[in-house]
Amino acid sequence: MIAKNYKNIGRDRINEIFEEGWSQIEFIEIVFREWAKLNQIALNKEYANQKGISRQEGDIDQFSLWLVDNIYLQVYCKGSDNTIVKEFCVKHFGYKDGDVPQSY
Repeated sequence: MIAKNYKNIGRDRINEIFEEGWSQIEFIEIVFREWAKLNQIALNKEYANQKGISRQEGDIDQFSLWLVDNIYLQVYCKGSDNTIVKEFCVKHFGYKDGDVPQSY
């Protein structure tokens, strides 16, 4: 699983989502869901590679658990979209969780 195989939604789209007026948790979740939609083909391939089976109709619960366990921390949280989300959370929601990298 190579993180650079995944696309980022970018600062402009993240700002658009923020401007919709969501709470902090909703904002974080919506950005991640949009990132997952953008990367659905790559995620489906990785899921099939790791599980040995293709995604099936109605496997959303199983896929969601796999996504959180295998992609969220290992790929998404190390990406620039997550860094941008953290910056927004620090600036607009008073979020404090260690250092936020300043370079992308």
